[in-house]
Amino acid sequence: CGGLTKRFLVPGWRMGWIIIHDRKQRLANSIVGLKNMCGRILGSNTIIQGALPEILTKTPQSYFDGVIDVLHSNATLAYKMLKTVRGLNPVMPNGAMYMMIGVSIERFPAFKDDTHFVQELVNEQSVFCLPGSCFEYPGYVRIVLTVPGPMIEEACSRMAEFCDRHFKKDSRAFIEHGLLDEDLAF
Repeated sequence: CGGLTKRFLVPGWRMGWIIIHDRKQRLANSIVGLKNMCGRILGSNTIIQGALPEILTKTPQSYFDGVIDVLHSNATLAYKMLKTVRGLNPVMPNGAMYMMIGVSIERFPAFKDDTHFVQELVNEQSVFCLPGSCFEYPGYVRIVLTVPGPMIEEACSRMAEFCDRHFKKDSRAFIEHGLLDEDLAF
């Protein structure tokens, strides 16, 4: 099982493959199901399909090494920038081209959930990420790490501005400890 999306950083191309070795036809029903599934998904165009043998055999190892370096560098940059943002909890990925970021939604009372948070982030800051709810992971957002480093930096800065503007301090904690807002440094 494999695909171009993650190996070559081309999300949306929907170009993958499954190799099945089944001499005794024990997986016949499964193969029918896989073929049906493939027929429902809009796949890549024939130009990409025709280029696949050359893509797979002529891409140098240096390309993959460079991809790993870029993803690691971007993940490190995003993590360092977002870990200091109130209400966000980034999760450092291990080899992924995405980063999941926990959103303490209770600290952002203007938003009912991660989807609403993302909608307003797009509207106000033009930063697009996916709500974790898309992946059955509510309370998180997902950013892509495949863009150039300066774009990661700009997006993280905009996310920080957005969160600073909408973050709500818990006044109950201040009252319990006899403090005023300005007494606490967040």
